[in-house]
Amino acid sequence: MRVKLNKVGKRFNKEWILRNLSLDIPSQSSLSITGANGSGKSTLIKLISAYMEPTSGNIQYFENKKTYPIESIPQSIGLAAPYVDLIEEFSLREHVEFHFKFRSTPFSLDEIIARTNFQFSIDKKVQDFSSGMKQRLKLALAIFAKNKLLILDEPTSNLDQEGIEWYRDQILQKIGTCTIIVASNQRHEYDFISKNIDLNNKNTIRMKSL
Repeated sequence: MRVKLNKVGKRFNKEWILRNLSLDIPSQSSLSITGANGSGKSTLIKLISAYMEPTSGNIQYFENKKTYPIESIPQSIGLAAPYVDLIEEFSLREHVEFHFKFRSTPFSLDEIIARTNFQFSIDKKVQDFSSGMKQRLKLALAIFAKNKLLILDEPTSNLDQEGIEWYRDQILQKIGTCTIIVASNQRHEYDFISKNIDLNNKNTIRMKSL
């Protein structure tokens, strides 16, 4: 999926977090978004994922050179972020089955559980998971779907070293299969991605090679 931002801005009250941002993200490319805390990384992620609407400008989506309807975006992307909640009353089995009633996946339930290393937690309530296990579940739900666009915000938050290595292995397998965007200040979360935009300098935001 190609994503095109046309002079996009987002204002909260009287403060502009982002303003006049234009980007053209090619289909099946990979992009990292970096910048200091408060620079607008999560805001940009929310805008691209249609989690919120821009104050000014617009965002267009294209698939095979045809305009992709924005109302279909939530069903076409994988999103893992701190503000995306899990259904804590569900068991792991229930959560995975429920999620993939609405999303397509090439994997069976057993394959997803095995790939996430949750074989011994399949009937455990999500509310009883550690913070690291919850983060791995969020990532699994996003990564193991058939995505046109995969968006990850602070993907290794709460993960230990084993979890970080698991994340890197899974995301490397996704590169080239869909458009991938990672927002992060932790280099290990995006050092395998060649294209970057840095939000620290609002006057010169552009896509560049790392």
